[in-house]
Amino acid sequence: MSIQIIQRYYAEVEKIKRYSGASNESSLRKPFQDLLEQYARAKGLVVVAEVEMESKKGTRIRPDGVLKDALRQDWGYWESKDEKDDIEAEIKAKFNKGYPNFNILFEDTNTAILYQGGERIWKPLSATQKVWMPCSAAS
Repeated sequence: MSIQIIQRYYAEVEKIKRYSGASNESSLRKPFQDLLEQYARAKGLVVVAEVEMESKKGTRIRPDGVLKDALRQDWGYWESKDEKDDIEAEIKAKFNKGYPNFNILFEDTNTAILYQGGERIWKPLSATQKVWMPCSAAS
């Protein structure tokens, strides 16, 4: 994914905040969904919003987005949170509810955290720098 696409995402988020004064998940979810859809399209996938499914714990869950292929296979999940929420607490609550811990991205416009195979893979180096790096490199 190009730097220009990511910069457009940040510009759109700032524009929405400036125009609306809103910083809640519902107001800021669309720019990230657009960014994710561009990524998915390049991989032959689509982002399907709000797909209700049964978790391995037997609970009903509804990720904000699921990356799917033409065979309806799930390739990844996305959860958007309010930037005022404690993202770590929100992640824990989602995992306790039965959300998958493989290939799921949690984001709140300031922080994005990726889990693959039950392990945290990516975290932001700095919210102000807007740079991501592997967790092992940041340790």
